[in-house]
Amino acid sequence: MKRIFPLILFIIFASSIYSRSSKLHLVFTNNIHGAIHELPARFINPEFSPLLAGGAGAYTYITNLRKEASEAGDFVILTDAGNLFQGTQLGTDDGGTKIMKWMNWMAYDAFVPGVRDFDQGVENLERLKKESNFPFLASNLKGVSGIDNYKVIDANGMKIGLIGLITPFLFDGLVPENYEGVEVLDLLETLNTQIETIRNDVDLIFVLSHLGLPYNREDEYGSFIKKASQEKLKIKNAIELAHFTNDVDVIITGGVSKGYDTPWVDPNTHTIVIQNYGNLTGIGHLILNVDKEKKIINDYTFPTERGMMVNLFTDNIWPDLAVQDSISGWVNSISSLHNRDYMKQISEIEETDCSSDNINAKFNEFDVLSVGKDNLLDIMTWNMERFPLKGDTTMKAVAELIQDLNVDIIGVQEVIKIGAFSEMMSWLPNYDFVISKQSSFLEQAIIYKKNMFTVLAQDEPFAMDDYYFAGRPPLVVDFLYHCGDVKKEICVVNMHLKCCGDGLYRRQQSMKQLHGFLKEKSKKGKDNIIVVGDWNDQLQDTGIYQSFSPFINDQENFLFVTSTIVNDPNQQSYPSWPSFLDHILIGRGYFDVFEKEGIVRSVNLDEWIGGWEEYESIISDHRPILLSIPIGK
Repeated sequence: MKRIFPLILFIIFASSIYSRSSKLHLVFTNNIHGAIHELPARFINPEFSPLLAGGAGAYTYITNLRKEASEAGDFVILTDAGNLFQGTQLGTDDGGTKIMKWMNWMAYDAFVPGVRDFDQGVENLERLKKESNFPFLASNLKGVSGIDNYKVIDANGMKIGLIGLITPFLFDGLVPENYEGVEVLDLLETLNTQIETIRNDVDLIFVLSHLGLPYNREDEYGSFIKKASQEKLKIKNAIELAHFTNDVDVIITGGVSKGYDTPWVDPNTHTIVIQNYGNLTGIGHLILNVDKEKKIINDYTFPTERGMMVNLFTDNIWPDLAVQDSISGWVNSISSLHNRDYMKQISEIEETDCSSDNINAKFNEFDVLSVGKDNLLDIMTWNMERFPLKGDTTMKAVAELIQDLNVDIIGVQEVIKIGAFSEMMSWLPNYDFVISKQSSFLEQAIIYKKNMFTVLAQDEPFAMDDYYFAGRPPLVVDFLYHCGDVKKEICVVNMHLKCCGDGLYRRQQSMKQLHGFLKEKSKKGKDNIIVVGDWNDQLQDTGIYQSFSPFINDQENFLFVTSTIVNDPNQQSYPSWPSFLDHILIGRGYFDVFEKEGIVRSVNLDEWIGGWEEYESIISDHRPILLSIPIGK
């Protein structure tokens, strides 16, 4: 069943090969993240963006391709490699139902679940399977009903065995309640078992996997190959899987939003690996020339001069009007957080005791002072640099710091492993948290004291078009603060703006958008607003060289409280530069209390845990910033 002919033999026998050759069109998507709507391609030109046709354009493409292939006697296989609905309100509002309807219209042949397809739990994924007209494949996944190991596709007489594999790192990206009862089996052992099961019944073996082709695949391969002889090497991605798969012809993968115009072909096994860009900016298409008699792949070609990535620009692909109308209707039905009324929710919340709990710390390595005060609202912003930077060491240290600091609310940026973050929070019984649902990477979370706050609503505005926010739309949470008979609505916004490269332009545009959103909330009387985050920008910069202008120019409604300390060299939030990149902004609802009794300060944790070098090596390159204000009646 292997593989592509060596070049010399291909030239010698070209005429005979092509006389019995047919085309097998592999069309593939991955990391759609709920983005099936029309979307400006700002990554091409932020100012004058061509329009991407989204799901309606993809429908046109696959429909036309199937018609042409049928007329030519060729065959089309359409697959998706996971992370289907998380990433936009269009996908998450109904747990992926609308996205599944679109997939049924597209007539997908198979789907492998991704990490983020578990975001609303196992039952939701099982429900989506029941709504689908195609199989869900994941042979190494147990504990989810309706999932098949493989599918055999009859491609005009050639039998294709399509085996599903999910990432072995599934639990790193999920909170525990979303994978209860789920087990992930060994990747290579499972694959070899499935190959033995179908080997005699198929001509070619494909793998549909949620493993991912990494960024800089050549560098990753070079690094991997140096340690590939290790006995206990755990396969991390599709490149590494291809190295150990002599019997697999093609791996279709996803899990990373980085697409490639050309396949990766393993130098030893010759396994072909393909991956599309995320967010349906395009559709992947590789044309395999197969020998119908010998049941092998001769070679492959591309649908475009550039390669196998087909951009779905409306200028090139006319969107199907019926599909477009349906998707547009779905988009228009999405509600916004700032239009909601919480009166009924608030009335049902009883008086509570919000005094500080005396809970014994699970860890007690550092001598950390408490900065939280019972008579004040203490809110902190804290970039935790790719949490957990040093695994368990980081988790234990941060858990102790949070418990000892005794702060009411903490906005956290740069969570890499949601599973690890969730585990750490389980060690803090007096706290709970909300975490991003729409971010593409580097999650944002808000930690809060359970006895003082109730979450009224969570939103991530701009998730439908989050280019300016670098795939990290701001996390907006409306809380009810309740202590005794005092009840107050508080809006907390947590964000992490783009750094580096084109970062300044994107920060400027994102702040225009956020200011407009918060101004609308303020107009409706909801002006108890606190914005925290890593701005990746300094308030000391002026004019066109900073992104703060929309808020600075609206002093009637907003105030950067960090402006009072940014010039203090002892309070730099990013000492390695040194610079002050982390800020706190308040709405006019807190102007008076901040002016009278408010305190803002850098929390120099490094002084309490062994110095800056120790702090930076195990926790973060950022210091947290703390705001304390009276909450009052």
